[in-house]
Amino acid sequence: MEFGMFHEFPSLPGRSESAAFDEAMEQVDAAERLGLDVMWLAELHFEPRRSVLSAPLSIASAIATRTRRMKIGIAVQVLPLCHPLRLAEEAATVDQLSHGRLIFGVGRSGVAQTYEAYGVPYAESRDRFREILDVLEQAWTKPSFSYEGRYHRFKDVAIVPIRSRPRRSASLPARLILSRRLAGRAFRFSPPSATRPGRTSPSRSKPIMTRGGRPATPVAVRSSSRLRLTWPRPRSGPTPNPGKASRISIMSRRTC
Repeated sequence: MEFGMFHEFPSLPGRSESAAFDEAMEQVDAAERLGLDVMWLAELHFEPRRSVLSAPLSIASAIATRTRRMKIGIAVQVLPLCHPLRLAEEAATVDQLSHGRLIFGVGRSGVAQTYEAYGVPYAESRDRFREILDVLEQAWTKPSFSYEGRYHRFKDVAIVPIRSRPRRSASLPARLILSRRLAGRAFRFSPPSATRPGRTSPSRSKPIMTRGGRPATPVAVRSSSRLRLTWPRPRSGPTPNPGKASRISIMSRRTC
């Protein structure tokens, strides 16, 4: 079991934004000192009375330089509002600075007003999410790659940095968590360098069923050199057994 803190870096009535950042960072320092396992960061836009946390990767970078043990989780990065190459580079940079402690949660948010402000049609959010996620996967698993999509096109690009060198062995820049609404069907994936002889990649597995008879929605987790699946714990009864899935904190909060 892991214990962590979900932080929105709240605005402080009657005090400056600088004071809000300072107080939030004091809480981060206390969490590290008191032994919490992970600090989860929201992504909130255009709500000055609520939060100053609109750039979670920037804050994650600052946290990485002032902590040594605690993991840093993004809950969640709104993919359709991002450029995939810039995002891949920034997330990999944070993972380098943190020596492999980044947990990169992704989603697409349910706040259409944020998309309108960014000039991105919300009707495109699902397709954009899947396309950007595909680009991130390739950027973090290949020395160089080309991509031809509906919204993004790249030719022979190489992301720098591409991998961290953490104390624990890892060959990808971040663990990756998808929101439950977007995880899709269950599958296991290993990059070509990690695929065992005699196995293909990817390979489909049978869906895990809930106690009510419905397919359980998996959450994809990037851990070490593989993309694995884990399932959220049901409200009652035993946890479905997805095999050798990583035990990791899961955020499925809808945020923007």
